[in-house]
Amino acid sequence: MTIVELPKSAAAAMPPPRRRGLRRLVAAVVLLVLLAGVAYGLAQYYYASIPLPREREPGTQQVRAENLRPGVADAIVAAVDPDFYQQADELVWPSSALTKRYAVVAMWESWDDLDSWRVRVGAHKLEGWYTKNQLLDFYLNTAHYGQGAVGLEQASTLYFGKHPRDLTVTEAALLGVHLDPDPGDVRAAWNRVLDTMVEHGWLNTGERGRLVFPKTIQE
Repeated sequence: MTIVELPKSAAAAMPPPRRRGLRRLVAAVVLLVLLAGVAYGLAQYYYASIPLPREREPGTQQVRAENLRPGVADAIVAAVDPDFYQQADELVWPSSALTKRYAVVAMWESWDDLDSWRVRVGAHKLEGWYTKNQLLDFYLNTAHYGQGAVGLEQASTLYFGKHPRDLTVTEAALLGVHLDPDPGDVRAAWNRVLDTMVEHGWLNTGERGRLVFPKTIQE
């Protein structure tokens, strides 16, 4: 029996096709809102479950970026995360690459977990609690500079036999290269660090042209 053959009362009781489609749309929207609310709640619960990473105290004397020669800390930043001072562009729990590196150390995580959600949450909390300058200091003192050197003081002594306050921009750029576990062509990487400093206004072109690749005490 078709709708045409139905009694008038039955045909009148059936909602028009357009109204039925609108009801489905409203139901779908409500379901999506509910699912989004559940997802948001779970995300907030996960975020709250991860504690703020504690500051790692290095075994050697603390080094502060503000006590280094001009450009030295910038060379480290240029090697690791040139956009460190800018707002991160991630949509969920944004943080800088340098902060994530420190979070891995502070949270006792594996380097394989650098881009994990757990590290992202830890890094995001760090950037909400500490200033960029403080985070840079934390990183300088806990980063691994190769050959077993942990922290800028050990690295400066190992590679150049001097205190970090006496480092030059060229030497700092080389230490920055060694922050990469697999730097490849070290001299080429060193040049890229200096070029990055020029691009970000941390080094002028004239000075850049006069810089010479440094020698380490191991050579």
